[in-house]
Amino acid sequence: FVGQPFHQGHYVIAFRQDQESLAHQFDAALDHLEKSGELDRIAARWAKPSGDLLALTGHALGPARYFPLLLTAARATLEISVCSMAVAMCLGLLVAVCRLYGPRPVQWAAVAYVEFFRGIPVLLLLYLLYYGLPTILAQANLGVQFKPSDYTVAILAFGMNYAAYEAEIYRAGISAIPAGQWEAAASLGMPPALTFRRIILPQALRMIIPPVTNDFVALFKDTSLVSVIAVVELTKQYQLLAKSSLKYLEIGAATALLYLLMSVPLGLLARYLEQRWCKRG
Repeated sequence: FVGQPFHQGHYVIAFRQDQESLAHQFDAALDHLEKSGELDRIAARWAKPSGDLLALTGHALGPARYFPLLLTAARATLEISVCSMAVAMCLGLLVAVCRLYGPRPVQWAAVAYVEFFRGIPVLLLLYLLYYGLPTILAQANLGVQFKPSDYTVAILAFGMNYAAYEAEIYRAGISAIPAGQWEAAASLGMPPALTFRRIILPQALRMIIPPVTNDFVALFKDTSLVSVIAVVELTKQYQLLAKSSLKYLEIGAATALLYLLMSVPLGLLARYLEQRWCKRG
């Protein structure tokens, strides 16, 4: 084994659904081995040198056991979604401002950023950041060690990708504000930066709430892709539990319920903000 252990492993023996009697016989044999002490002797010989015992159980994986695991994975999904969206909104606003008001080279760089990250899939970006970039830096002998955690890579990948979409949304919202708003502020002696922060941006935010919330819901569902870099989020936990118990429908329904419980309130919040902030007059 390479490195220190980071998670407890389990041995699982699966049977078909029509082999329940055989499974009971197998459980009885394991109970006999445990009571006779043979199981401890097997574990002492074949388990890790530290003497960790082999944990075996014949009990079925019921809701009381798998639902808390799904809740923990749902929390990881929510954390990745919120942090990634925060990165996307901040970075997207910066890119939009650079494209609208920056000098020509900065505008070209902003356009290149948007087109690049809109043109590649998130899955490829996850692979590049998690596997490709550390390898490139190591081969370049630059003395820079880039070994981010799986959560950090997930947040960066989704934040950078969705920032391109957010930048276009912000650019459209800011451009929709009439030029007379700038002229009125200038006639009052307000500098451009203050005009943008106090007058232009607040009005633009009211118009971009619907597409931004739609992006957040889409990002929330796209987090299922982070399972490829060993992040145990909700979909990954479903795969682990369903494969070990063969309860694909039951655990899948519980997983879908958790997704709905987290995504539906987002839509309700979006409609509430639209009604509160987007009223006319």
